Amino acid sequence: MKKLFLIAVAMLLGLVATAADYVEVTGTNVRLRTQPSLQGAIYKDANNNPIYPKKGAVLECYGDFGDFYKVKFKGTELYISKQFSRPATGKKATVATKGTAQQAKNVTAPAAKVAAPAAVIVTGTDVRLRSGASLKSPALQDANGKNLHPIKGQKLKCVGQQGDFYKVVFGGLTAYISKKFAVPAE
Repeated sequence: MKKLFLIAVAMLLGLVATAADYVEVTGTNVRLRTQPSLQGAIYKDANNNPIYPKKGAVLECYGDFGDFYKVKFKGTELYISKQFSRPATGKKATVATKGTAQQAKNVTAPAAKVAAPAAVIVTGTDVRLRSGASLKSPALQDANGKNLHPIKGQKLKCVGQQGDFYKVVFGGLTAYISKKFAVPAE
């Protein structure tokens, strides 16, 4: 039974390894990191110089980690900010592999995104609305410096989602609310 299980896992890993998606680098001098965080070490060469992928380069993508994609660059698995990359689509995109470029056939985007609900209901009290889809993003404040809070049970228009956050409209402002404190309106 154990041997059968190991064979099944090996087969599954083989399928996962061949099902890589791709992301395109959209900025210049984009830092690749060793962890999915701005605090993660920057990828550098032997002389301690940062190595940047070229703008327009297409990298193999192995997952979505909040504000980062896990990618392969020059044979190393690293993380790139979603702020400076996007899902790659189309045919014959140039893929960076082990320092060389090759033509890729049928480049696909990362896993299909789930459509955002049209509206969400706030489920918590004193919930902070943020300027970005991260708990590290600043909370929205009024002119007096006080945090803006929706009321528990309030329905907010939802215009998207990113990671663990819904992108909502509150008082004419676009903000992000944690999915821990909001549910789709039915």
